[in-house]
Amino acid sequence: MRILCCLDGANAEQMSRAVGTLLRAETRTMAVLYVTDSGPEVQMEQQRERHLRPPHPPLPRREQMRRAEGMAAQEILEEGSRSLGGAEMLRRTGRPEREVVQAATEWKADVIVICSRSSAGGPPLGPKSVGHVARFVLDHAPCPVLLVRPSSGHTFPLPG
Repeated sequence: MRILCCLDGANAEQMSRAVGTLLRAETRTMAVLYVTDSGPEVQMEQQRERHLRPPHPPLPRREQMRRAEGMAAQEILEEGSRSLGGAEMLRRTGRPEREVVQAATEWKADVIVICSRSSAGGPPLGPKSVGHVARFVLDHAPCPVLLVRPSSGHTFPLPG
């Protein structure tokens, strides 16, 4: 079974626990995917234009930002690969939701493992409990999706 695990920088341990409970190591082929989101760069360019500045920061600054993003992506992938027993590392740049679906198609994943939302926050329960990336992947994935939710410590139903 080919399992594609989507990393967000803080969920490698959750992925490892979820996959470890599913299948024995000898019956799976693993890959970890990290997508450097291109959205913030576009938003920065729009803000710069609003203030009558050139849309792109100076070339040295852009190179510095790309190097920092690249180093962070490599660290995240290496940690994820270690946590998941030496999984293959896949790195993309673009819109995360689209890149996850495209990577799963190209890598011929049998299942995608993704967290319900980035560890950056949001409500643990309720209508916004699934982030936009996970929602897109659930709706467009070429294979089954395992949605991993963080352990919130809440019991259901919540005390009122």
